[in-house]
Amino acid sequence: MPIWADPARGERVRLLADDDLTLLATFVAPPSSQPMAADLRAVPGTDLGRLARVALRDLPGVQVTTRLNEAEALAAAGATVQGTMVHLVRDRLREDPPPLPWAALRLPPGMEAVGIEAADPAALAAAQREAYGPGHPDHRATLEAQEAGVLEATLAGELFGPVYPDASTLVLDEEGRIAACLVAARWEGIGDEWPGGPWVIDVFKVPEAPRGLGRSLLERAVAVCALDGHSAIGLSVNGANPARRHYERLGFRDAFSRVTLTLPGEWPVPPAPG
Repeated sequence: MPIWADPARGERVRLLADDDLTLLATFVAPPSSQPMAADLRAVPGTDLGRLARVALRDLPGVQVTTRLNEAEALAAAGATVQGTMVHLVRDRLREDPPPLPWAALRLPPGMEAVGIEAADPAALAAAQREAYGPGHPDHRATLEAQEAGVLEATLAGELFGPVYPDASTLVLDEEGRIAACLVAARWEGIGDEWPGGPWVIDVFKVPEAPRGLGRSLLERAVAVCALDGHSAIGLSVNGANPARRHYERLGFRDAFSRVTLTLPGEWPVPPAPG
């Protein structure tokens, strides 16, 4: 299985090669209890059909996120498409800054904003499941991500980079329960598509929280990034999520997309010790 860590970029960046050691692609192996290959990218000039054959052979049962061209080749080879994430960016923050009132978080009476570091991971996970309940476009993906440990890895700065505390906010109701949350990180970037900078990893409110609370959190995050001198801020949204329209009204535009697929087969489980 010609897969190894990229010595130039650390343990989490992996190289995928054919049996003759021809390098075909790179991907990121996030800290997860489930087999995942994030941001699979073909090496320029690689035959995508060859890449697909090797990926299906060497990564059975793995969940892959990749660009549109690679996704088409994987799907043609037998991978199952799970969905598409659209990555939106609000750029030109210096040339076209957001309205100054956005920096002041508007909260209903009885609600309190605290730092994301105050979040109890279990309570935050429960609120996230409530926000993305049955019927929500992200319901299944949220459950799978929680099972894989994505939330814990994000808060620990292991997945997208360190959490950006000034732009992140946790909103508690008058009984101290989580009503809404925005988690932003300083994402190091993925090449030309995103050179790096603040990225909203998640923004949500529980169903009983007042409408507009998520928008207020996002407006504040955009304003904080502008005041801190950043040139852009990005976020990701499921292509089927109607919230995308709300983000576009706040000045976000389509930048790039990623497709999630599951490769056929089953990832080998290591034998139990002893």
